[in-house]
Amino acid sequence: MVMRFKHLHFAIAPILGLAVLANSSAASLVKDPQAIFDAMKEASGGSRWDAIGELDFTADISEGGLMGHRSFSEDLHTGRNRELYDLGGTSGGDGYDGHDSWFMDEKGIVSVRESVQARRETATDSYIARNGWFRPSTADPAIKRYLGEQHEAGHTYAVMRVTPRGGNAFDAWIDVDSHLLNRVMEQTDTGQTETTWYLNYKPLAGLLLPFTQRTSDGNNQYDTSACFTKIVTLAKVDDKHFDMPASSVHDAHIDGDATAAKVPFESYGGEILVDVSINGAKPMPFLLDSGGLNLLTPDAAQKLGVLGEGRQAVQGVGDTEQSMKSARVKSYRLGAVVLEDQRFLILDLPKILTDRGERTPIAGIIGYELLRRFVTRIDYDEKELTFVSNEAFQYTGNGVRLPLQFDDRTPLVVASVDKVPGTFALDTGDMGDLTVFKPFAKTHDISLRGTIFNGRAKGVAGEAALTVGQLGSLSLGPYTLNSPGASLGASKIGEFASKVLAGNIGHGVLSKFVLTFDYAHRQIYVEKSKTFNAIERHGHSGINFDRQRHDRLIVTRVEPKSPAAASGLHVGDQITAINGIPISHMGLDDIKEVTTQPAGAHVQLSALRGKSARQATLILID
Repeated sequence: MVMRFKHLHFAIAPILGLAVLANSSAASLVKDPQAIFDAMKEASGGSRWDAIGELDFTADISEGGLMGHRSFSEDLHTGRNRELYDLGGTSGGDGYDGHDSWFMDEKGIVSVRESVQARRETATDSYIARNGWFRPSTADPAIKRYLGEQHEAGHTYAVMRVTPRGGNAFDAWIDVDSHLLNRVMEQTDTGQTETTWYLNYKPLAGLLLPFTQRTSDGNNQYDTSACFTKIVTLAKVDDKHFDMPASSVHDAHIDGDATAAKVPFESYGGEILVDVSINGAKPMPFLLDSGGLNLLTPDAAQKLGVLGEGRQAVQGVGDTEQSMKSARVKSYRLGAVVLEDQRFLILDLPKILTDRGERTPIAGIIGYELLRRFVTRIDYDEKELTFVSNEAFQYTGNGVRLPLQFDDRTPLVVASVDKVPGTFALDTGDMGDLTVFKPFAKTHDISLRGTIFNGRAKGVAGEAALTVGQLGSLSLGPYTLNSPGASLGASKIGEFASKVLAGNIGHGVLSKFVLTFDYAHRQIYVEKSKTFNAIERHGHSGINFDRQRHDRLIVTRVEPKSPAAASGLHVGDQITAINGIPISHMGLDDIKEVTTQPAGAHVQLSALRGKSARQATLILID
C-alpha cells in the first residue's frame, strides 16, 4: 500500500505590489505575457528588487487544528531556499542548496530527494523563490502563456501559465487592476490541484509583501495558513542560510550495544507481519511497509492509551483523502531493536486487511523510520529480517547493488517492463505483483496479455481500479522475470495515477529476491531467492469483495462471464462462509489461499441476499 502524505508546504511567491502602471490597460497587457510580469515587478518595488539578495521570513502557522511556527529563507539570485517548521510538537523542514533538494523528518534526519518528481518540484520552487518570472525567458528559461481572464467576486484576473525549464507548470492569477498576485495553482503528480492564496499586503523596505498565505487542495478542513510575523530583506546573501543541515539523531539501538539483530516475520497474504511492542505493552502485529510511516489504527491506539491530536490529510491509492491524527510514543520494540520517542499517525486501515479472524487484528504499520535508521535485509525464504546499524554495515552477499532514489520517504528504483525502462516504487506493503500506472502504460503502449480481468486495489484513502493480467517481462538490474503477474492502473487521481512514476513493485515480485535496503546510502542489494524461478499459477474467480463486518464479506464486483457470474453471485451479496469455514474465523491470508487456488479448484460459498440464504460454487479458471 503505497501511500503518500500531505506535507506542510508553503510556496513563497514573488512579492507583488498594488500600484498601477501609468498609461497601461488590461487589454494591452494580456497581449504580451512578459509585460504582465514586468508590471508586477514595477508595481511591487521596481528596481528595489534588484538591490535585494535574500528574503527571510518567520510565521505563525496552523493546519488541521494544530498550531506552530515556521521560518523560511530565499536566495533571490539562485532560487536556493530553506524551510524549518514545528507544528503541534512535530518539526521538520526541506530545502534546496543549489545542488541537492532535501527534506528533514521530525527527528532531524536529513535525506536527499532526487527522484524525477522531486527534481521537477525543485525546479518550480526554485524558479518561484528567485522571482524567475520577473526576467525574460531568455534570461531565466520558462514557457509563459496567457490563458485568458477569470472573473470572481467582483475581481478580474489575468491567468498566466508558467512552465519553468525542468519544472512543473503552474497557473498564476493576477488582478488586472492592481497587478497583485492573488493565487498560484499547481496540479500535483497524483492529479490533485493545490492552490496558494496571497493576502494582506503591507509595505516593507520599499516593497509590498503578502503577510498572509493559505494553501488548500480543495478540502478546507486540511488547509494550511501562515501569518508572517517578521520579514527581513538582505542585500547580500548569507550562504550559510542555505546549507543542507547535518543529521544528528540517536534515537535507535539494538540491545546490548550489538550492531545487528535478526527478527522473524510472518507472511500474511502478501504482507510482512512483525510483532511490535509499543511503550512496553504486549506485542501486536504490524505491517512492514518500505514506504510507510509509523501508523496505529484507532482501535490499537485506544487499547494502548495513545492519544492523537490535530487533523491532517493523507492521499493514498484512491481518489479520496483520509483524515489522520498524530501522536507520540515513548518507544517501540521488535525483537532486540528499539526506537525511542517516535511519532505515530493514527489512521484507519481497511478492515479487509486488519481483521484476521480469530487472531489479533493488525495494529498498524512501521516502515520508513525503521529502515532509515538500520540497513534492513528481507529474506522471504527464511521469513527473517536482519537489522544492521548504518555505521557497521558491510555487504557480503553475492547480489548486485542498485541505486535508490527517494521522493521524500518512498524508495524508487529503475526497472524495465517489456524492455521499457521506468522508475518504480519498491513497496513491501503492496500485496500484489506489479502495477504499471496508466500514464506510463499509455505513453509506451504497454498492454497486458493472457487472461485479463478487472479488479480493485484497496488501501489507504480509498481504492484504485485495475486491469489484471500478465506482462512479457520485468527486469530489475541483471535479473529478468518472464510473464510476471501485473496490473494496469486506471485511476485518474491518487498514487496510482502518477504521471512521473512508471509503477509499483509489490510482494509478488519482491519475494523473488533477498533484498538489503540501505536507505542511509541510497542503495539496495538484490539477490535471487530460492523461489526466483518458481512458476506460480493462481486461479481466477472474477469476484471482488470488501469486509465491513467481522463475519461478512460484501461482494462489490462480479466480472462478466467469470466463475463468480456463473455461480449466480450478485453485487451486494454477503458471504458468510467459505468451504464451510465462517468468515469470522478467517483472515485475508486464509481468504486469498482459498480463492486463488489453481484453475479447476471448487470453492463453496455460503451467502445471504437480503434475508435469503444461498449457496454458490466457484470453479476457478486460469
